[in-house]
Amino acid sequence: MAAVFRLPWLISRSSVVCKVDCRRKIRMAAVLLSDKSSDPIEKLFAEKLKDYKKKSSSTGGGLVDMTPEMKTKIDGEMQQIRKRFGEGNLEEFPKFDFTKN
Repeated sequence: MAAVFRLPWLISRSSVVCKVDCRRKIRMAAVLLSDKSSDPIEKLFAEKLKDYKKKSSSTGGGLVDMTPEMKTKIDGEMQQIRKRFGEGNLEEFPKFDFTKN
């Protein structure tokens, strides 16, 4: 019985929510459909991302703009890890085999 008295309130509330939701979706669509970026920082960030993507694809999955000093430091760190934790492929997730006894 109480739900019947709340029905007009629920209908009015749902119309308000629907209006807000529709406005929000229209605004988001307008932003997404616009081709030009008005923010210069956003434009610069997008250009840097494109440059990084181009550089990373040319290195074949390695680090971008890696210097020989960085390479020797990484190799030294990997050697220390191998000494500490044993041999094997350290860049691969270990495979566990659980057997029932």
